[in-house]
Order: sequence, then structure tokens, then C-alpha cells
Amino acid sequence: MSVIHWEWLFDTSRQTLQIAMDGVLLDISYPRRALQQNLPAQAAFDLEDANLFQRTRDYLEEHSPLGVNQQLQAAIHITAAARFLKPSMPQSWHFRFGDVFEPWPHTHMLCKLDSGLAAGDFLIVEQNERSSLCMLLDDNLRLAPTKELKRFECIRVINDRSQPSPHHPLPQRWQSDWSSLA
Repeated sequence: MSVIHWEWLFDTSRQTLQIAMDGVLLDISYPRRALQQNLPAQAAFDLEDANLFQRTRDYLEEHSPLGVNQQLQAAIHITAAARFLKPSMPQSWHFRFGDVFEPWPHTHMLCKLDSGLAAGDFLIVEQNERSSLCMLLDDNLRLAPTKELKRFECIRVINDRSQPSPHHPLPQRWQSDWSSLA
């Protein structure tokens, strides 16, 4: 039986977070300024990382239009984001309000955010009662004329901005029914 060995590495010369997967190195696309201050040079890919990674892989396999390699990269990036990104404040002003008025179901990791210039598919990294940290799955998303998110970048938003993803629609009870108010 072979043992799988993964670990996180921080390359100080390049200021880059990496994951070593049985000898294969993959750069994580988060800039140094987005990462926590005191990153260790080496850290184990622990049980919590493995659980989040596998849960994300399973979810994406069932609900995402991404190819297998992109699903793998997304699962690695969401795991890195959950463990190493600095805490952030919501930047909800970039997005239109959604139409979900109940707490977002934890079974739905995919959501859509709409900037008014473009809409994109996001994966929810973490969520609390008030806000969610969301990671972009599309190639890019224009937020403003001079601001753009790139694939796997994360942004925190107030939960009222989340919209259902067409790849994993919400049950009807989570969406508003404006016709009943007429």
C-alpha cells in the first residue's frame, strides 16, 4: 500500500504558496499580500485540509461544469484559501442583491454573483450568519471598469448578494416568489 504525501510549502524567494503532491509542485495563485503574515516554510496537509479537499472534489464532480483538472485546482485553491488567506471585510458593493431571503443552505457550495457588468460562478469557501467568502470559478469577472477578479481569487460578500447557481439550483422555498405579492 502506498502512502500519499501532500504538504504545503512557502517559497520565500518567490513569495509563493505551493502544494507538493507526491513530488509534484503546484503554485497557489494567491498573492503574498492576501496570505496570513507568518506562514511556515512547510506545513502538513492535515486531516482538516483533506476533508475539505475531498468534500469539495465530490461536490464539484456532481455539480460543476469544470473539467477534472480544473476541479482538482479549484479544490486545492479552496483548501488553501480556507487555511491561509487573511481575514477580509465584505466588499458587497460590487454586487447586486440576490433573491434568497433565508440562510443559504450549507449543501450548496456553488452560487452566482452579479456585478452588473458580468455574472460569475463562485464556490463558497466559508460562510457565517452574515457573510460568505467566495472563490471565482470562471476565468475572470469584471467588477468595475478598472477592477477584475481572476479565477480562484476570493472575495467576501454579505449573504444577501448570493444568487442560485444554474449548476446547482436552490429548492423553491429558498427563492423569493414575487408573483405571490401581486
